Amino acid sequence: MFIQMDSFFSKLVLSDSSGYRISRHTIFWIACWAFQGFIYGFYYLDGRARNIFPISFVESLIFLPQHIFLSYAIIYYALPRYIFREKYWTGFLLVILLMLITAAMSPLLNYNLIRPFRQSIQFPLKPFTFFYSFMGGLRGSLTVAGFAVAIKLVKTWYRKKIENEQLEKERVKAELEVLKGQIHPHFMFNTLNSIYSLALKRSDETPEAILKLSQLMRYILTECAKPVVPLSKEVEVLQHYIELEKSRFGDRLDIAVNIRGDLDSATIAPLLLLPFLENSFKHGANEMVEQAWISLDLHVQGGILKFKLINGRSVDNENPNSIHIGLQNVKKRLQLLYPNGHDLRITEDEDTFVISLTVTLNAIKLIEA
Repeated sequence: MFIQMDSFFSKLVLSDSSGYRISRHTIFWIACWAFQGFIYGFYYLDGRARNIFPISFVESLIFLPQHIFLSYAIIYYALPRYIFREKYWTGFLLVILLMLITAAMSPLLNYNLIRPFRQSIQFPLKPFTFFYSFMGGLRGSLTVAGFAVAIKLVKTWYRKKIENEQLEKERVKAELEVLKGQIHPHFMFNTLNSIYSLALKRSDETPEAILKLSQLMRYILTECAKPVVPLSKEVEVLQHYIELEKSRFGDRLDIAVNIRGDLDSATIAPLLLLPFLENSFKHGANEMVEQAWISLDLHVQGGILKFKLINGRSVDNENPNSIHIGLQNVKKRLQLLYPNGHDLRITEDEDTFVISLTVTLNAIKLIEA
């Protein structure tokens, strides 16, 4: 119920449909008329027992058109044509002119409508002076028009804020798609290379490797279009990739995998961990002449993912792991998706490369179209 009410008031205030616009303008002017009728009703009391509030409301209604004229002239002419186009001096002079024209309406209304109305009901008349009537009209019109223009400016600022936020979301979403698009070919290239190596060896494990690759492709094409995926599926992808690489390396690879914690109830951005594992094989195990080794530890507890990956590296490696495109992309994705919910530390020395990642899984910043 509260959500429906909130949606109704949001539409009433912000919607551009004619029904809502007419409704909110009608409510505003009725409120202005009632407020001025009530306030100025005290002006003529002077201790009289006579109830003059009905008279005040009638006179407030007579003066209402000049308030409407000034408000709409500023909102729908001066602001969009001059102020919003940064023609400030022209807009300022135009507003001053509109204020003077509106104030000049007050003596005309006072003399031609208010005085005859008071005479018809035998209400005491005060001496008419053009100056005081002009200043009274200027004061009243500025009060109402100032409030109406303030509402318009706040609405304009809010709409610009929403538009800027939407543009920022679209920019971040596009950047994420570009980064993800770079990850997919990179991943597929490495995996196909692994299967190609098995095929050259005429290994019996080639059909199984192709099956695992098809499962990985299905995951990429179906699941990775979503903003988040179950952590269990992401871990399953890691395990499939490890199996593919183990088939290629055979006994030359020593890998230790330790995965524990509640994976089923947690979610994560897709393909967030795989680039780290790719990097360990491509720029670690592949470049080691002797025994290659990798250690992977993944622990989930209380919505916190702790991921640690250590691999050996060749002493003669001239290309530091940290400069490769896979790591660059995943760093950017972490900054965009988990700006305040991740801690990534990469350390390396002559023969080891260590990645330590901590992610608060529910701190993801979902980017919606």
